[in-house]
Amino acid sequence: MNIPKAILKPKEERRLLRGHLWAFRNEFATLPDAADGDVVDIVSNTGRLIGRGFYQREGGIAVRLLSDSADPIDDAFIARRVARARRYRETLYPDASTYRWVFGESDGLPGLVADRYGAVVAIETTCAFYTRQADAIAAAFMGDDVRGVRLQSGNRVQRYGDVPAQIEVESFGVRSAVQLDQGQKTGLFLDQRENCIAAAPFMRGARVFDGHCYAGQWGLHAARAGASRVVCVDTSQPALEMAARNAALNGVTDAMTFECADVGAALRRGDRYDVVIVDPPALAKARSHVQKALGHYQALNRDAMQAIVPGGYLVTSSCSHFVDGAAFMETLKRAARSVQRPIWIVDVRGAARDHPVLMAMPETAYLKCVTLRVF
Repeated sequence: MNIPKAILKPKEERRLLRGHLWAFRNEFATLPDAADGDVVDIVSNTGRLIGRGFYQREGGIAVRLLSDSADPIDDAFIARRVARARRYRETLYPDASTYRWVFGESDGLPGLVADRYGAVVAIETTCAFYTRQADAIAAAFMGDDVRGVRLQSGNRVQRYGDVPAQIEVESFGVRSAVQLDQGQKTGLFLDQRENCIAAAPFMRGARVFDGHCYAGQWGLHAARAGASRVVCVDTSQPALEMAARNAALNGVTDAMTFECADVGAALRRGDRYDVVIVDPPALAKARSHVQKALGHYQALNRDAMQAIVPGGYLVTSSCSHFVDGAAFMETLKRAARSVQRPIWIVDVRGAARDHPVLMAMPETAYLKCVTLRVF
């Protein structure tokens, strides 16, 4: 098979040789006349094969690398990567059937995310390569204990096997109803699960504010850990309805209330809490948005700190991969200075271990979750 070649400019191969999987359009001297999703070889200006990946006609990333050699990119290749990813998750969670099965670049399938919910796998991608390989991808996930695969690419959804619109799952002792066709992303946000467990000791007997609660994950864990009251706030009424259903599933309805409101405004109205959790959606979806996003993070965390009783806790997160850990911590320091209260850094965490960080790609360490004590 004649694989088209994408030829790099001089010295542009160095980052790729160190293991980064994104080759940017401005790094190439010549790009092939290839279709979106075609397999191509990346070659240095001296003719050295750097790797094999798939071409993207639009956007800053021209090629996502799949292999550093001339491996055939076929059904067997995809199946091996999926099987390798599963072995790692089964090592982490031997008795679980809810986890992130494939975390894109870290699992050698850049641009592909797959979450397992019991017998169903929900996959999300924006890459034409995976859309074209949909049958092979579904086959790699299907098996005796996986009866359905839902693959979403943009607005296009392909279903294989038995894929219900809703499925109930349990993870770390909390039950959730996953809305596969109506929820955000693949249905749930699985990256914070271990962080919820780590914060549980602060929840016993506490008055808790869960901001940007979505389906209620943080609030459910808080209620199950013994919180006296959990106020869940989100701007999405459908999300709050999901959270309320999940509260009923877990038998904690009496401890939880749900409010459709702006989180910042709700924090500023004067109520005080023992624990405040703020877990906003990505505020910087492009590098050009970073400064504005940092301003939003600072204001949100200032409001959160002011709403905490002395000795209480703030659990705050950023999932914007354009906002790195150092920038987020500096923003928290500025928020702390603005409220003039002593603050401890209690814990600094990332995503759950089924979201491993590829050392050569700091972009895969997107989630920052910091627990602070506010005096």
